[in-house]
Amino acid sequence: MAGKSTYLENALLNWLRGTAFPAPPAGLFIALFNGDPTDAGTGGQEVTTAVRPDGRVAAPFGEPANKTISNSAIVDFGNAAGGTDVTHFAVFSAAAGGTMLESAPLTGGKQTINAGNPVSFPVGALAITED
Repeated sequence: MAGKSTYLENALLNWLRGTAFPAPPAGLFIALFNGDPTDAGTGGQEVTTAVRPDGRVAAPFGEPANKTISNSAIVDFGNAAGGTDVTHFAVFSAAAGGTMLESAPLTGGKQTINAGNPVSFPVGALAITED
């Protein structure tokens, strides 16, 4: 299920109980998945390194509007190192490791990426909506 990760949901619930909310991450990084990563971050398969050996890409997100945020700059993975299918993206707190914060399906559905093809997402293409 796309949306807030279990980590973020628990942090919010603890904040409501009076516990300090964790400090914001130093940056946000996009990971690509074949399958839903699930709230626990245990589903799907992260395929980021199949696309970009250097891993995840830093991405800024704009101000919320109608309970939605989206990337405010192009997210460019460069030319794909290998072929794979991508169905979801996730936002992590670090370029490697880190904590999954949110996930969502790609707006256009499954994308097949062929080796050598450019992989990028225009402004607004990676959207997260809270219910």
